[in-house]
Amino acid sequence: MKLGYMKPSQTRLSQRMNPMFDSNTYANVRKPLLEAEGLPPSCYTAPAFYAREQSRIFQRSWIMVGRADQIPKRGDYFTAEFAGVKLFVVRDLEGAPRAYANTCRHRGAALLSDRGNCRAVVCPYHAWTYALDGSLRGAAGMEQSVGFNNSDHGLHKIRLDTWGGFIFVCLDPAAPTLAEWLGELPQRLAMYGFDEMVTTRRAEFTVACNWKLWVENFMEGYHIPTVHRSTISKKKAINHAQDPPADGQFETIWEVHDGTLALLDDDPGFAPIETLAGDLARGSRFILVYPSTMFAITIDAMWSFECHPLGPEATRVVLTSCFPKSRTERPDFAELARNYYKRQDIVVGEDNDISEVQQRGLANVLATAGRFSFKEKIVHSLDNWVLDRILDEKADPAPVIRLANAA
Repeated sequence: MKLGYMKPSQTRLSQRMNPMFDSNTYANVRKPLLEAEGLPPSCYTAPAFYAREQSRIFQRSWIMVGRADQIPKRGDYFTAEFAGVKLFVVRDLEGAPRAYANTCRHRGAALLSDRGNCRAVVCPYHAWTYALDGSLRGAAGMEQSVGFNNSDHGLHKIRLDTWGGFIFVCLDPAAPTLAEWLGELPQRLAMYGFDEMVTTRRAEFTVACNWKLWVENFMEGYHIPTVHRSTISKKKAINHAQDPPADGQFETIWEVHDGTLALLDDDPGFAPIETLAGDLARGSRFILVYPSTMFAITIDAMWSFECHPLGPEATRVVLTSCFPKSRTERPDFAELARNYYKRQDIVVGEDNDISEVQQRGLANVLATAGRFSFKEKIVHSLDNWVLDRILDEKADPAPVIRLANAA
């Protein structure tokens, strides 16, 4: 055996011997909530743990990357990145959104950046040219290459589906459909009319924390009296982590309160959404679609979060603000919407700051896992959801990317 080479069986043995991937390491996390501990600090800092999250979670799950109204016209596109995956979404000539790997099939150059509109995708390096359906239409200079055929070198296509105006992608062709992933969630939230809402703003934040910390913070109310003491803690609400769904990869919190949580103090806003009735007409809902898509839904507005890992200790958080179309057509929309943006930016800033404080603490070699409060039910659920995938010894430890060429 050559020095430095390990057979696949040896690699698997080495992984099993690593205490980071030994199920016994997480025995306390697996206990019931009020007996359990959180994940060990290394799960938020170690490159090896993050690498498994890349291959076993983010390359096998449905990830939200934006909204369909970001690309209203044919040829409109935007780029996205998460956990080492770089792609772009474009509206093709038939009016359908498509997702492709953002890499040229020739020498791998990135094809597009940011957002814009194009009639074709042209590589900035050697000008290979792709149609919006992903097929290679021009490769000047390749005429003498033996056996070269344009049809073999189209862009790598990525699964894409939509729900409620949101765009989701999935790299794993064997993963469930988006409808199966969401389960009963669309039915639960149908009365809010997400499809009829309009994206009015997108804001991005790069936060020096592990992606799980940001998601965990969003899905628990334990921190509100301290972190948000001068903002949303003034609103009196009863927090209910609802029972797990009968099917679907999501968790929900229902906060019962009067009025809206989307505004601070006595700032004026919009009337409640007309389609709401019963319990939906009171309080707010906070949703986690595993692994890292979140929604804040109030009686008068909705905003969402895409939590995209950039590494073990860095995350891009994308905040998207949405309102019913009828609100955006009012002459005073911009004036009133600023009140909602103010609340979102202040509270998200507080969450970003405390997540970075927590990350710095977890990077301390003296840090240890702590016990859970009854208010951290979904943190406990998320941690175990992650372990279910990270510790599955039957799962292939290698990435599952099996991208198809476009037609």
